[in-house]
This record gives sequence, C-alpha cells and structure tokens, in this order.
Amino acid sequence: MTLKSFAKAIFIILSIATAICGFRAARLWYLSSLPTPPEFEEPRSSISDDIEGHALGILVTLQSTQQAIAAASLLNKKAAIWSAWTAGFSAAAAFVSLFE
Repeated sequence: MTLKSFAKAIFIILSIATAICGFRAARLWYLSSLPTPPEFEEPRSSISDDIEGHALGILVTLQSTQQAIAAASLLNKKAAIWSAWTAGFSAAAAFVSLFE
C-alpha cells in the first residue's frame, strides 16, 4: 500500500467519522430545543382568598421550568462535545488530504 492510497483510506475514514459526529450533534441540538416549561395557569380565586394555591402554582411552574432548562442544558452540553469531535475529525481529514 502506497502512502497515497493509505492517506486516501484514512481521509475516507475521517470523513465518515466527521459526518457521523456532525449528524449526532445536529440531532442533539434539535432535541435540546424540545423541552418547554408548562404555561402558568392563573388560579381562579384571588390571591387573598387562596395564598397557598397561588404559591403552590408558582412553585410547580418554577420546578417544571427548572427541569426543562436542565434537560435542554444537558443536551446542549452533549451536542457541544459531539461538535468538538466533528471539528477535530474535519481538521484531521484536511491534514491527511495534504498527502493524497
């Protein structure tokens, strides 16, 4: 196997790895946009009549919002890692292409 054919094979492998990592990152970016906190529903009673109900509604909304943000944040973190791998494989493929 010559250096040129070896470089071609490595280039193809790195290009495939770049595509796989890129598609994985794109999927994770998309999934990170899906978690949405629920809409806050105003209680039917006035705050002076049902303080506990109002406070509980706000707490439930805050907790749901925190969970949605945490889920999106985790997916964003994973997508950033996969994007970094994509950039690394792409750079390696560009370097190997110099030897073709």
